Amino acid sequence: MPAIIDIVQVQTRRDMNAFINLPYRLYRGQPSWRPPLRILQKDGFNPKKNPGLKDLDVVYWLAKSEGRPVGRIASFVNHAHLAVNKDNSAHFGFLDSDPAYPEALPLLLEKAEHWARAQGMSALGGPYNFSVNEECGMLIEGFETPQMMLMPHGEARYPAAVEVAGYTKAMDTYAYIGNTVDGYPRPAVVTSMQAFVEKSDRLTIRPMRQNAFEEEIALAMNIFNDAWSDNWNFVPFSDAQVQHMAKDMKTLIDPAGFWFGELDGEAVGFVLMLPNLNEATYDLDGRLFPFGWLKLLWRLKVSRVKSARIPLMGLRRSVHKKRTGTALMLSMFEVCYAAVRPRGVHDVELSWVLENNLETRRMVTLASAKHYKTYRLYTKTL
Repeated sequence: MPAIIDIVQVQTRRDMNAFINLPYRLYRGQPSWRPPLRILQKDGFNPKKNPGLKDLDVVYWLAKSEGRPVGRIASFVNHAHLAVNKDNSAHFGFLDSDPAYPEALPLLLEKAEHWARAQGMSALGGPYNFSVNEECGMLIEGFETPQMMLMPHGEARYPAAVEVAGYTKAMDTYAYIGNTVDGYPRPAVVTSMQAFVEKSDRLTIRPMRQNAFEEEIALAMNIFNDAWSDNWNFVPFSDAQVQHMAKDMKTLIDPAGFWFGELDGEAVGFVLMLPNLNEATYDLDGRLFPFGWLKLLWRLKVSRVKSARIPLMGLRRSVHKKRTGTALMLSMFEVCYAAVRPRGVHDVELSWVLENNLETRRMVTLASAKHYKTYRLYTKTL
């Protein structure tokens, strides 16, 4: 007999804690699951600590069987998204369910759809956690490898269940894995572009200025907002989000992984690489106390993690599809790889890239990275 599933709105602190902690119970022990730090997850749901939430009308739902949480989903209207994209679409995110209760997932989606209609929305898309600039997409390829930091985990059963519920593909995004090992073969065009930059009196690759950290983050995000403004479902980072990012990332960013490309003395591109926090916290179950923080510090500062992720990069539109822009980006990749190589970093994920962004996909491939994961964003007309 099918279980009786109740979908309830999260309204108490206890239910919110259950919502946040559910994935740690559902996925514990899975070889490809890397539990994110719980404190960071909690901060993401706190309006006082996540300025992006001010643009959202959001509700959280739990699926319960006999009072026990067996699934979750968030449904929300992102006003920053609507202001730019004007598609009258609400979004869902944080979709997880217990495989022992297959009835839960379609009921969660149905509840999110009903809520979205009540807000006057004509479509529901996702998953977004909470926007296109954060964790988004449902893993459809690459289940055998663990997720990098700030990327979503997924199970092979989810895509089929979502499609049965009437959702269709809106867009795929790709994750690439690159190898920084010295001597790893690079295409001839890369060495040619590097030589072009080195010989040019107009092009420069420079590291971040450590004594102007906040200004460098603001500059990078200004470039990012310009670079990706024509992208599908683009939402710009607000000033408050940039300031929040600068504060949060200050202890994590290694200057060796943060580079700018300049044309005539003006920064027109950047690459930001972060150590893969998930590698350092893989066995902590998301907890820093009582001794997890000691392991984390040791692994980040002493033993060092061997993988990293490039979550942010960009070229101003003024140099898109120009030799100067391509040369700067490829050179920034190579300079960044060379800088982190002495730290033992050998695997670097470049993610994510839209499937229709052929120019960036070409440059990432030239940077000796291979497509190894695919995430899908879905939509459904209401």
